[in-house]
Amino acid sequence: MPAIIILLICIILLINNSQLVIQGATEGLLLWYKNVLPLLLPFMLISGLLEEAVIKQCNQKTKNKSSLPVFSVIFMGLFCGYPIGAKSSSFFLKQGLIDKRRANIILPVVNNVSPMFFIGFIIENTLNNKINIHTAYTIVYLPYIIFITLELILTHHKKRAISSYQNTYIIPVSQANTTQSKSISENSISQITFVGLYIMLCSIVSEFIFHSNLFDTTIKLILVGATEITRGVVQISQTSLMNEQIKTALILACTSFGGISSILQTNKVIQDSGLSLLHYIFVKLLCAIGSFYLCILII
Repeated sequence: MPAIIILLICIILLINNSQLVIQGATEGLLLWYKNVLPLLLPFMLISGLLEEAVIKQCNQKTKNKSSLPVFSVIFMGLFCGYPIGAKSSSFFLKQGLIDKRRANIILPVVNNVSPMFFIGFIIENTLNNKINIHTAYTIVYLPYIIFITLELILTHHKKRAISSYQNTYIIPVSQANTTQSKSISENSISQITFVGLYIMLCSIVSEFIFHSNLFDTTIKLILVGATEITRGVVQISQTSLMNEQIKTALILACTSFGGISSILQTNKVIQDSGLSLLHYIFVKLLCAIGSFYLCILII
């Protein structure tokens, strides 16, 4: 019953604010079509081929002792951007090539913005090169490194005698090859379509937030940045209500968090894998706060 009431309220809001819906949907779809689709789809196809190659390579080795899947997840995640890191983590976890504990720990750091987006859009276009690239990377990734190091140390002492691979859903390698090889392109197209859908929905939500009278302008900017990163960081950079230090810190914090849009994308690709979305959100939020205060200290 509560879900039905909420849906009815949403329908009424959409009908009464059709111009906001059209504006938000248009901006979201244009963002997806012009910036996300041409950049992300090739990487999704490549990541699928890489996953298949890793499966074949691991089939020739002792499956559980191979470090190749972990290296592949880290490489694809750090260089390809959302949601490739989550997609690869989920895939290899289902194959039993990465244990659940390790996959959950590395997921927040490997599922991040791509270097092209970070350098081209955030550093150059939004911040106008006001901050050094190396400094910006330190601000965004140092909280993740610290958190992951601490979590690895803590979980190492609590590790059960029974191998965590027993808690992993395992697909036989031969079956995984068949499923993956026949659906790489289909999966990639399906995933990129859902990415566009989530960007559009979050853009509509951002439009409602920005035109709402419930919050002051500063809170609106933070909420928009936490909902859809691309639009949020642009609006934060253009505001005159904050000094440059606070604006830079908020932009890098939003970049670290990734936005609700990226969370929805991540949730889509990790379904049925056993990866914890709550743990992922908690680490993302904590590291975003860490990036904000680290930026205040450094610049």
